[in-house]
Amino acid sequence: MSTEAEASAGSGGAIEPTNVQTSSEVTASGASDLPAPGEGSDGGGELAPLNSGRIVDVIADALTFMLVIARLGIAAAAMRLLSQAVKGAYSYVEDCAQTVDGLADVAASLAVDDSVTSSHHDAAATMRESLELADALSAEAAEMSTEFDNAARDHASDYGDVNEAMQSGTADVAEREWYSNR
Repeated sequence: MSTEAEASAGSGGAIEPTNVQTSSEVTASGASDLPAPGEGSDGGGELAPLNSGRIVDVIADALTFMLVIARLGIAAAAMRLLSQAVKGAYSYVEDCAQTVDGLADVAASLAVDDSVTSSHHDAAATMRESLELADALSAEAAEMSTEFDNAARDHASDYGDVNEAMQSGTADVAEREWYSNR
């Protein structure tokens, strides 16, 4: 039985190294082309700091700016669509109320019990009451749409120049860490 097989059997199947060279043994073996610890491949010893983190921050800020504008625009469009949908439902409910009133009048002319016809008129009145709420909802959604549009416009006017300056790279700004505790 070989020593490798014995070693693997005794260590639960893992192969253990039997010979590890020290750094002096590596140097003595002629592998001196490896850089010493702390030396770079250019021989300068130290690497110049990179500003890649700052570039990523500028790109992230620009994306955040654009996303805020886009999300405000999407919210405004959604509120406009909601307002229009409520107005469509409003028209449908108004038509239903008129139809129920008309049917109640026809039923009354056919001598149907007054409790039935009055129940139909009550139902039509309830539909019309809900129209007041729907009208208020539609108006509120339209107002919110306008407010989202205004917020997007104001955000662009307040921070658009800052965003452009950051993207052009002409502005010298403080590091993010300076603002972190403010």
